[in-house]
Amino acid sequence: MRKKTVWALGLLAAATMGAAIAAVGPTGPGQFYYYYDANGAVVGYQAIECDGTHTSWGKFTKTYADGYFICDPDPR
Repeated sequence: MRKKTVWALGLLAAATMGAAIAAVGPTGPGQFYYYYDANGAVVGYQAIECDGTHTSWGKFTKTYADGYFICDPDPR
């Protein structure tokens, strides 16, 4: 019984996350990456902007940090 409950909760969580991601649409989060060299200095940047365009500069390395930013659905 316990395994069935855990399984059901896992499926419910996955469905909820899927619905939330689908609802985000084009006004959803943008994504960015900062790339670092061996000394920890930023050597590159890449982003998906709110309007869907891609921005990038510098060198892309295996060491990076990424994150998201929320886009304004009605920028004025």
